[in-house]
Amino acid sequence: MVVLIVAIAGWLALAAWAFTERETFIQNPAAILTFFEFQHPLLLVFFLSTWLDLFLIYRQSEKNHNRNKINHRHWRDESVKGKEYFNGATAIGSELEKVLEDAFLIAVKLKQSEVTIMHFFRALLTTNQIQHMFIRLGINAGQLVDKIEKHMGGKPGKDRRPVLSLPLQEVLISAFIDALERREKSVEPLNAVIFCYRRDKVLAEILYDLEIDADKINNVCEWFQINHQLVERSRSYRRSAALKPGTGMDRAYTAVATPTLDHFSHDLVLAAKYGRLELCVGRQAEIDSIFEVMESGQSGVLLVGASGTGKTMVINGIAQLMVEERVPKFLQDKRLVEIDVSRLVAGAAPAEAEARLLGSINEASRAGNIILHIANIENLVGISAGGEESLDLSEVLSESLVRRHIFCISTITTENYSRVIEKTALGEAMTTIGIKEPAVNQAIQMVESKVAMLENKFRVFVTYGAIEQCVKLSSRYIHDKSLPEKAVNLLRSAVIRVAKTTRHNPEVAICTKEHVSEAISEMTGIPIQKLTEDESAKLLTLEESIHQRMVGQEEAVSAVCASLRRARAEMKDIKRPIASFLFLGPTGVGKTELAKTVSETYFGNEDYMVRLDMSEYQDAGSTRKMIGDVDGTLGYLTEAVRKKPFSLILFDEIEKAHPDILNLFLQMLDDGRLTDGQGRTISFTESIIIATSNIGALYIQEQIKAGTELNILKQELIDNQLNKYMRPELINRFDGIIVFKPLTEDNIFRIATLMLKGIKKRLAEKGVDLQADRLGAQKLAKAGYDPKFGARPLRRLLQDRVEDKIANKILSGELKRRDTVIIDSRAEISVLKGREL
Repeated sequence: MVVLIVAIAGWLALAAWAFTERETFIQNPAAILTFFEFQHPLLLVFFLSTWLDLFLIYRQSEKNHNRNKINHRHWRDESVKGKEYFNGATAIGSELEKVLEDAFLIAVKLKQSEVTIMHFFRALLTTNQIQHMFIRLGINAGQLVDKIEKHMGGKPGKDRRPVLSLPLQEVLISAFIDALERREKSVEPLNAVIFCYRRDKVLAEILYDLEIDADKINNVCEWFQINHQLVERSRSYRRSAALKPGTGMDRAYTAVATPTLDHFSHDLVLAAKYGRLELCVGRQAEIDSIFEVMESGQSGVLLVGASGTGKTMVINGIAQLMVEERVPKFLQDKRLVEIDVSRLVAGAAPAEAEARLLGSINEASRAGNIILHIANIENLVGISAGGEESLDLSEVLSESLVRRHIFCISTITTENYSRVIEKTALGEAMTTIGIKEPAVNQAIQMVESKVAMLENKFRVFVTYGAIEQCVKLSSRYIHDKSLPEKAVNLLRSAVIRVAKTTRHNPEVAICTKEHVSEAISEMTGIPIQKLTEDESAKLLTLEESIHQRMVGQEEAVSAVCASLRRARAEMKDIKRPIASFLFLGPTGVGKTELAKTVSETYFGNEDYMVRLDMSEYQDAGSTRKMIGDVDGTLGYLTEAVRKKPFSLILFDEIEKAHPDILNLFLQMLDDGRLTDGQGRTISFTESIIIATSNIGALYIQEQIKAGTELNILKQELIDNQLNKYMRPELINRFDGIIVFKPLTEDNIFRIATLMLKGIKKRLAEKGVDLQADRLGAQKLAKAGYDPKFGARPLRRLLQDRVEDKIANKILSGELKRRDTVIIDSRAEISVLKGREL
């Protein structure tokens, strides 16, 4: 109203002045364009009113702009004073305010006395933020709206103004506290959505049916918050960077020049000032620990963690906080300088390298405003300065740290710390802080911070499901790297695949969890895609598929198939192999054949079987042959599994292996991993492990003839036979110990039938048919039956009496295309000529 009155007064003054000067304007109309050159009290009133109007409008806009902002300083001051109440409604943002109004109107329309969480959530779904959130989750918003509206009904209340329900008030209070803890300017829809889920069980069930749980909602909200924070922090430290010196000098101009150090290093704070470092996400706890160590008076911090856990990102985070001056007071107006060890020692004799390091340290000490950073500090160890009394470069650094000449933050991998640094003077001079692999949700949020860059670079939209799948699958199937690095690399591979396949149709360039599964399947050879109906049917009838190649041994087949179904349905312990079995029985009863059949049936090809004859690993040096050595020798087992982790590993005649080899089985079967000669962890969690043995073969044959039950026979074998060759803890590591029964004459006949089918299949490729009389097949089976050697004599018999004769007839020209090979009742071979064309 004041603005309007002032404006009217100004314009009336201008009109009055124009009336008094009308004669001038009639004679010279152009003079009106230069009215500001006239000197008149009424013009002064107009100019003053215009200025006052602009000032009042500015003040009002500032008031409106700040009306819905959280005053963090005021809140902190009021809390200190012990104020009991605070009006959180003043902090509600305009978008959330609109949501509350819409929720109120919904309740009015439904004639309900309370505005419930359902009304509020239905209104939330109209906001851009929440719609975008569910798009990232891959949810059809229309489908969700329909479900929500079905549950918004209820008894109409009295015809009066609805009030906020108590649960909704709790949601709004929780949203306010969330915004306060995040130091946000106002309360927005994203602050409220997760609390709606937590406070309304019906809403939680609706979302659960759409495969949305609290973690997913929370992580997507964090994703949006991270993107917002990245933008805000980028603006913030760019503003702060304007006050940060662009050289090595501090603001008080008391620092000393450091030419030697500058030559062998680069300034991370300067790099952060110009936006050259990636922003750090999810490592505030580790950064706070570093600050605590520095404040305690220690002179060195050593960040210890596996490769890829984010040690460098922590250093970047400290540099960015130093730009913003959001660090303890003693770190403000300081430089964080990274020494490049490779440049320090390049082209220098050991003594010269020591002189360079000492010179850099002395300059940093004199400057007084430098924190040193040395990445991979193990590179300083073992660089001698020459001469009998020379110092290791690490000792040069440790001496400076002990004397507190400098402060240094360094990084090192866990393996190198234990091997190189831990027991040295340098290790004692520095305080270690572990940089652990992040938990799943923390890793998801770290990956989320990289998505914007990937989306902009490759023009591919990334769903939340893809990010979650990257973290979970890389954690399970990639064991030689750590989170979050391996998840980011997997996501990059999936995005690139999508970008390539959609280059001609960019509007469908969406990266989903299925694309991630395809990417990791290609990387590891493991079929991770969701079970199809065909594959489910195949697994349910796996016994039938195996028995098409395997005769008898029902217990062994059933045990193996049950394990495979558990694994494919993700019901097994993910830290152990898919299954591990010890097959016991006489030779020739199908132990190796079952392993081959499983490899072909489950993995799709016999090539997925890694076979080791343990008779070749009987000496003390066999471990080196199996897992490799530090000299670079590759182990046969570990290298085969590293290249093809999704495989069946067959250890033939395990009882012949050296005891040291048997010790490897304990870790392999229990933990699902082995460490090879190069220190790499090889995972066996996607492998099937089968060991075969002829232990107690004669005893098994005797007991089967005597009619002993298989369960009793198995226990007696373990107690009286296996314990002589294997330690009890190894025996107990196997998922199952399966006894193969000697083959009967009926089994041999069925095996002979299968073998003849195999011959027929090979002949069909040449256009030749094979027909075998049942009596002839029985005669061949009987001739090839040997209770002592099982089915192996039968294979040799068929080679001699069938395959060799057919081969001779082919070579002599007697057997040609369209002919038929006949095996008659006497098991004799003849040829039935085909019709001439």
